[in-house]
Order: sequence, then structure tokens, then C-alpha cells
Amino acid sequence: MIYLIKIVYTLLLPPGIVILLLLSIALWLQQKKEYVGTLLIGLATLLLCVCAMPYFGNALLNSIERRYAPPEQVTGDVLVMLTGGATLGMPDPLTKGEGYLTGNTAARVLTVAELYRNTKLPILLSGGQVFEDSGNESQIAKRHLIALGVPEASIYLDDTSRNTEENALHTQAMLTEKGWQHPVLITSAFHMARSVKQFQKLKVDIVPYPTDYLSQQKQVLSISKFVPSASGLSNTSIALKEYLGLLAAKN
Repeated sequence: MIYLIKIVYTLLLPPGIVILLLLSIALWLQQKKEYVGTLLIGLATLLLCVCAMPYFGNALLNSIERRYAPPEQVTGDVLVMLTGGATLGMPDPLTKGEGYLTGNTAARVLTVAELYRNTKLPILLSGGQVFEDSGNESQIAKRHLIALGVPEASIYLDDTSRNTEENALHTQAMLTEKGWQHPVLITSAFHMARSVKQFQKLKVDIVPYPTDYLSQQKQVLSISKFVPSASGLSNTSIALKEYLGLLAAKN
């Protein structure tokens, strides 16, 4: 009963309700003998349904997240963390600042804090304010690292980068300036392949340290894995964005 309720609940929310609406339109067009319209709506419905299936989204995302694995032993001279989003406007009394990190960036910050505790390597945060109404990602991440016990003197900022290409360019400049030659790159697992490609284009030799895994490596089959959901569509969207980014990075 619990799983049945979850399935019904999922179908009543987007994209489930949209798929049901499209199916209704397709049936109505078929009754009107509008076969071309029925075919087009049917294909669109099928595409949306497959993209929103948790099983498909997880499998596609897993294919890009598993390209790199965290090394058992970290060797390098600086921890480079790429940010991935922050909000602006809301006060954060715990860190005595303003703005919050997205879940992806927060997971990266936690990993960097743990790596710093084990290695005492300096930290370079790369990522700025992408939109007018979003927060400065590196500055907010710095506040949280300090709150987690990382000394401010060990944190360096590139707080102007707006995308992965700028992350690599600005990081390369700071590596040269500080004399760092063996950076350890920390970012979300889904973002790592595209990040590595951008650094490789600049001939920067990095050690990938992926974190913030979103996909399951081994899926247990169940009916719910084939019921279209927002989370399934989100995973598909993230994976497709990264594959498009990899394609663009080759040019």
C-alpha cells in the first residue's frame, strides 16, 4: 500500500500528470481520426515518459558518474574545489553571512573539509556569482569551511568564474602564480568528466577526486523505477547537460 500511494502521488505531479494529459489528448485525436497529430503526441509522450523514468535517468547518470573514482590516497599540493551554485538574500546566522550553498556545492565543501583535515593542503575555491540574483559561491563556501574549522589563511579564492571553462582558466592562472603543480580536483561526480576535459585542454595535470554521487551503481528493479517522476527527469537532464558539455569541450 505504501508503494502504491507513492506511485499514485508521483503520477499526480509533473511530469506524471503531464504524461497523462498528453495521453488523453492522443486518444482524443485518434477518435477524431487525426492520425498525424496522434502519432506526434504519442512520440512526444513516449520520449517524456522514458526520460522521466528513474531507471533510465539513473542508468544514464551512472554512465558519466563512474568515469572517475576517488583515489585511495591523495597526493598533491593544493585542493581545488569547483563550486556549483548558491542562493542570495537569506541570512545565515550560523556562519554570520548571507546566502546558502546548493546541495551539490555543500557536498563538495564537506569533502574538501575532510580532505583538508587529512592532508592540511591549501584550498583553492573556484566559482563566483553566476546570476544577478544568485550568491557568490566561493565566498559562501569559504564561510562554511571556516565554520568547519579550516583556517582562513589556508583558503584561496577565484570568486569570478561563471562556468567550468572559466574555472579551468582562472585556476590555471592561480596555480602558476602560487607555484602549485599537482592540484587535486574536487567536484560532483556528474561534473567531473567535463571538468577534467577543460583542464586537459589547458594541459593542467590534475588528480580527479569526485564526490556528491547522485546515481545508484546497482539498481534494484521495482515498478516504481519505471513510473515517470521529477527525480528521474532531473537525473536525465543532468546527464544530458554533461554529455553536451563534453561535446562542446572537444571543440
